[in-house]
Amino acid sequence: MLRDVEISRLAVGMYVAELDRPWLETPFPLQGFYVRDVDDIAWLAKYCQFVRVDPRRFDFKLGNAAEGEAENPENSRFPPPSLAARRKREQREQRMIDTVAYADTATTEQEFTAASGALSDSRERFDLIWRDLAARRRVAMEEIAHAVDPLVESVLRNKDALVTLLRVQRVDPSLHDHCIALAIWAGLLGRQLGLPPEQIRTLALGCSLVDIGQIRIAPELLERDGPLTPEEDAELRSHIGHSVEMLAGSEDVPAAIHDIVRWHHERMDGSGYPDGLQGTAIPMFARIAGVVDTYDSLVGPRRVSEARSSFESLVELQESAPLKFQPELVERFARAIGLFPNGCLVELNTGEVAVVYSQNTGKRLRPRVMVILGPDKRRLDKLVIVDLSAADADELRITRELPIGEYGVDTREYFL
Repeated sequence: MLRDVEISRLAVGMYVAELDRPWLETPFPLQGFYVRDVDDIAWLAKYCQFVRVDPRRFDFKLGNAAEGEAENPENSRFPPPSLAARRKREQREQRMIDTVAYADTATTEQEFTAASGALSDSRERFDLIWRDLAARRRVAMEEIAHAVDPLVESVLRNKDALVTLLRVQRVDPSLHDHCIALAIWAGLLGRQLGLPPEQIRTLALGCSLVDIGQIRIAPELLERDGPLTPEEDAELRSHIGHSVEMLAGSEDVPAAIHDIVRWHHERMDGSGYPDGLQGTAIPMFARIAGVVDTYDSLVGPRRVSEARSSFESLVELQESAPLKFQPELVERFARAIGLFPNGCLVELNTGEVAVVYSQNTGKRLRPRVMVILGPDKRRLDKLVIVDLSAADADELRITRELPIGEYGVDTREYFL
């Protein structure tokens, strides 16, 4: 069914299934793509004399748009990136990675006070922001920045303190608490990737906004326990369109934030929505948002009893890659939070129970822990912080992560 077409006879909307040479001999990021504009054709002409197209997969919307017919206004404002534009963006994204080598400028103990204040203030601000969104239905970026910037600053000063507080304080997650968590996870991953501070800020801001459109979805649908009907699933997915519309009514929203909000549910194999983008056609910040959004949905669902351990959540992310998520991003995220993340409850091989206090770079299985229960599971009179990577702690190791509240432990009391 494939048809040979010379480059000069290509048209916007055609689906390129094969090239006149191996894909690996070209810089094209995907094996198979739609011709979205004349730039795609010009780029193909640099490497190929002809291609093989699949006539069954012609995209009439792209073809009509190229001929000047009316487009969907939302798609015309935020169209999927063309092949040529995608290549330029990929090169720009690659240059950002590992441009900054971060080191903590404050110890975990020193940062706890500032981190606690930033988290408390952010929650108060987001509560007001959410009420304002319900009334005005537009995004006040300045207010969002006031809520998110202190979180980013805390993560850049110390990678452990804020993440620890986030985990131990989340006992009744709300939608806007989910947004705050996404900003923190994104900031942490951005730091691990070595992105410049201003890019981390943009990434965190965008991730905090990915679900604002859910304010237009019926609460009973958001809280539904069990499978959804096709109609209900379509309504739930419509939150992306609502979010994009709300951003469109706001001023000074960077294009990267639009990308994050629109495409954070896209997946590497093209199974996501709303546009079915594949691979690196999905902007890097949107790929990052997909990883942290999925992780937080696993460890911090609205029904806390359904929360999975961080270890289980990371395993699910890793098993979903590379079909759903970019493996390199999942690996960097695992490095950033550790296999036993800050704030989680763990049991040691001695039978003692501890709370993970901070991570040791390069030794993800051996963090610093605060021992709170003895082998008999009774509370210790004196809390002890042990560095499991230290030479004198060689006989100690973590055997498992414990569920929230195991042995009646409320981890909040140790960090408030």
